[in-house]
Formats: sequence, structure tokens, C-alpha cells
Amino acid sequence: MTSYCYKSLLILTIAGFFISIGTGCSEKQPDQTKEDESVEIPLVFESGLEGYACYRCVAMVVTHEKTILAFCEGRLNDCADEGDIDLVLKRSTDGGKTWGPLVTLEDDGANPCKNPVPVVLPSGRILLMWLWNYAIPSEKDRTTRNVYITYSDDDGVTWSESRNITSEVYLDDWGWYGLGPCHGIVKERQPHAGRIIIPSRHEENRSRSHILYSDDNGETWNIGAISPIEGTTESTVVELSDGQLMLNCRNNTDYRIVLLSDDGGETFYRNYIDTYLIQPVCQASLLNHSMNPVTGKSNILFSNPADREERVNGTLKLSEDDGKTWTKSYRYSNPYPAYSGYSDIARLDNGDIAVLFETGPYYTKPLRWEGIGFRVVRFSDIQ
Repeated sequence: MTSYCYKSLLILTIAGFFISIGTGCSEKQPDQTKEDESVEIPLVFESGLEGYACYRCVAMVVTHEKTILAFCEGRLNDCADEGDIDLVLKRSTDGGKTWGPLVTLEDDGANPCKNPVPVVLPSGRILLMWLWNYAIPSEKDRTTRNVYITYSDDDGVTWSESRNITSEVYLDDWGWYGLGPCHGIVKERQPHAGRIIIPSRHEENRSRSHILYSDDNGETWNIGAISPIEGTTESTVVELSDGQLMLNCRNNTDYRIVLLSDDGGETFYRNYIDTYLIQPVCQASLLNHSMNPVTGKSNILFSNPADREERVNGTLKLSEDDGKTWTKSYRYSNPYPAYSGYSDIARLDNGDIAVLFETGPYYTKPLRWEGIGFRVVRFSDIQ
């Protein structure tokens, strides 16, 4: 077992909220999953094929017709975050065994179309929120973005013309903007049952995560709770068994930052560092899988690279008590040194978990970006 020191953090006190972490050394966590050997991971999107040099930044939903919709960014020339980037989609009608042809949903030439966040409404309509900006040469040239939304009423086969909603979801002093990337949700419990929730982020002096919500099936949008913690970035959201919302945020530390809302995402009343959930500073995804018959709380799944240093060991972690503790896990990626990056997860009709994730043979660039892999994990295998 390798021992190493993790990053030092200070106590933060912002607008009456506080979080704290100590400083010290920790044993690197062993792989606690059943799989010790490498397996062949099927690729839904393979870099260098179907017109794109690279595929990144995944999102996924399962429709009312049990179709899996796999979204990602098709990067035309290379894997860089800036460049000619399109939104692409593939559909599977057999649980991920086979996939239809690649469909380019949004392509504006050199201007990038990015950050897909899909959500399935009770009516069966599928919304897709995404971002656009003028082509820029590098990250230091970032200014602002436009936010768009489109929808499909035929199981993801065709999509409406995208509508610009930037004025509804952008404050005047905000700079760069982000969505997910991952799926959004529709609240099933009070307060505000039926509310659509989209995890988002924006730049002020530094990045802050925030929530977008709609109470009219996506016709109009509102800015909800804003993280009191500077440095929170890409986020993912889940509804707990009592109707609270949990926003889980990437940040520049070894652990995930968690924010809780008890008013449907309009404000956050609590934040904390979840020391169960280590990260190498990377995107992650949450999912409410089911109710736990023993605890009476929700079974919540969390997916990310379970490592403090590198994007490796893509792992599902299970909480049987609404995200308070995480006691079970399953590694879905190949073991170190294989790459496992951004991911999204969805529940299949039989209770299995679909995992869509960035994968490659080695965690360093450029070998990491082989493509977008897909696996199905039995819920009973998470132990």
C-alpha cells in the first residue's frame, strides 16, 4: 500500500457557511471491487472514427421506451478543450448491446457546442441543455457563453431547433459558464415535485456551482441556489428520500464538496466536505437508484475516478442512507494504469446500472482518450 500526503486545506467561512479539512498523510485506498483483471470495454464512440479525432464529456439518460441515449462532445481535430467541437448522440434500443449511427445534434463550424445535460420529463419529452461560444484559441481567452435548449418528443430520433435561454440563466457580472456535464433530474417529491433541476456553474472571481430550475416543463428557467464556496465547478445533483437536493461538486481538493437544499434548489442550507468521496479533480455523477428497505432511505450511487492523484479506477460507490455514508463499491474501469475520466450513470429497467465513461489504456495524455466506453453493472455486484 502506498502512503502519500494529501493537499493542505484551510477553513473556509463564506456568508455564514463554513467547511474545514485537516492536513496530513493518508494510505492510498485499495481497490475494493471484485474485478482484479482487465476486461475488454466496448466503445460507443471511438476516437478517430466517425468523423471526429476525439470524444469527451459524456451524458446519458434512459427514456420511457427504455432507449439509452448517449451524448458527448465530438472534437473534430484533437482532444483540446477549445476548438471545433460538436454535440453528438448515439441511441441503443437493446440495453447497450448495440448502438445506432452517430448523429450530430449541434455543429456551428469552428464555434464549439459543448456540455450536454439531458433530462427525461414525465411526459416522455427529452430536454437537452447545452452551451455555445465563439471559437477561441485557448482557455485564457474565455469570456462568456450562450445557453441553449432543445427537445425530442420521439425517443431521441429527431430534435427541435435549439432555443437561446441565456438571458434567463445568466447574471450580468458572470463570465464563463458551465453545465454538468451529466444528466439533470425531475423532482419526484415535495417540495416542488415536478421541478426540473440542472446542475451548472459560472465564473465570478472564481468558479461557483449553481442550480438552474424550471417549474413549467422547461418553457422558462430560473437561477436557483448558488454555492457559497468559491472554487466549486462541475457538479451533479440527486434528490434524496425526503425531497432534499444534494449537489456534489468538483473542486481543487482531494474530496468532493456537497451542498444541501431543502427548498427545491432555491437556497443551500448546509455544505460540507465528503471525505468518503476522494477525487483527482474531475467530473462525477450521482444517481438515486432505489429505496433501501432496511434503512428506509434512498440508495444513492456516485461515479468518478476513485483516486486522489490520477484519473484512474472508475468506481461506483453506494450509499444506503441518502449519501451520509458510502459503504460499498465496484470498479467498472480497467485497473491502474488504465484511464477513467468523466462518466454518467443511469438505471436500467431491471435495476442494473448503465455506465458511460471516458476510457483509455493509460492515464497520461494523449493515450488516455481512446474513446467513450459503456458497461452494465448489476446492482447486486456493488459490495
